[in-house]
Amino acid sequence: MAYLIKNISQLITCRNNFNHPKYGKEQSDIGLIENGNVFVDKRKIEFVGNTAALRKFLKNYEKKNFKVIDGKNKTVLPGFIDSHTHFVFSGSRAVEYEMRIKGHTYEEIAKAGGGILSTVNSVRKTSKKALLNISESRLSNFVKNGTTTIEGKSGYGLDTKNEIKMLEVLNDLNNKNTFGLDILPTFLGAHSIPQEMSKRDYIELVCYEMVPLIAKKKLAKFIDVFCERGYFNAKESQQVLSIGAKFGLIPKMHTDQFNSVGGINTAINVNAISVDHLEEIEFTDIKNLQGKNIIATLLPGVSYFLDITYQPARVLIENNIPVALATDFNPGSCMTENMQMIMSLASLKLKMSAEEIINAVTINAAHALFLQDKLGSIEPGKQADLLIFDFDSYKDLLYHFGINQLQTVIKKGKIIYNS
Repeated sequence: MAYLIKNISQLITCRNNFNHPKYGKEQSDIGLIENGNVFVDKRKIEFVGNTAALRKFLKNYEKKNFKVIDGKNKTVLPGFIDSHTHFVFSGSRAVEYEMRIKGHTYEEIAKAGGGILSTVNSVRKTSKKALLNISESRLSNFVKNGTTTIEGKSGYGLDTKNEIKMLEVLNDLNNKNTFGLDILPTFLGAHSIPQEMSKRDYIELVCYEMVPLIAKKKLAKFIDVFCERGYFNAKESQQVLSIGAKFGLIPKMHTDQFNSVGGINTAINVNAISVDHLEEIEFTDIKNLQGKNIIATLLPGVSYFLDITYQPARVLIENNIPVALATDFNPGSCMTENMQMIMSLASLKLKMSAEEIINAVTINAAHALFLQDKLGSIEPGKQADLLIFDFDSYKDLLYHFGINQLQTVIKKGKIIYNS
């Protein structure tokens, strides 16, 4: 069906006139059109502009039958892109949350048999069909808060069989899910070390059994690693990511979350598309990132949930590093699918402007998933992923917090949610 959303009080296009993600002052350019209009047909955006230009477009456009949506007193944005999640898992770690509140650290919980390995044990016991059903049931929470594209990681299998199982779930969901969401699979075999193997043997398994098999089956677009003290050091991370790149997987990195252990140099060496977390990034590493077009994906929900340091967003932006935001939805360190919550935290705790935040969850997040030619902005030719909010100024999205003012979600030209 074709749609015309007309008389939009504020149309936030997030259009990008550059061949790179937005950084520095560019990250404040949201492409605002007052009293704008958007015409959608066959999953694509056909027209974006003011009323005078719309009349000319409609006069020449062949299709005359279309549904009209009144955008008066509404704000329209691109669909949010969540470029870092671990939404495929089973089990609960609510007890660990209580342990943290009582003062136990993330590392202490892991050493006690909790943490990642707790979820690994659950995932290994869960059938593929059950894991798919559990994971798909979570998508509605993403959608009703505005997320229309999701990256999802493996990493709770830690053996060939179960890493493959998780990636197959992600691919099956991408091919068919209730809402038609785009789901991007990432292989995160190097998330932790399984109890039954030495680290050296496990790295060999990841590099020389898992990666070739996953590449052959075309189960992942990206490869990721947890570069952190007690997990994988910079040298080990580079080995894993380099092997993955040789097999056509695009490198990403968890790094500088609890300690700075050289992960930024590794990311630069392997030409990573993004470096994620960065709570403990050092200023020299920020300088090293300049000019590399590597996305700094910040996860303030983790800082909130674990009560740890927040990321230095202002320093990153002021040093011309492109910034994206994501939920990092996972059972251990950020149990939320709500991108609007992340945006609120970015405003209050990272001191990002509304404009910087909006670009961080749209066009820059698209760059972090290599989808910038398809998603992330409202421009002719791009996929019609749109959000209609029930307010007349985008500033209300961050100012009026704790409630959901999202009225309509459009994915691939189809309305998938109405409040």
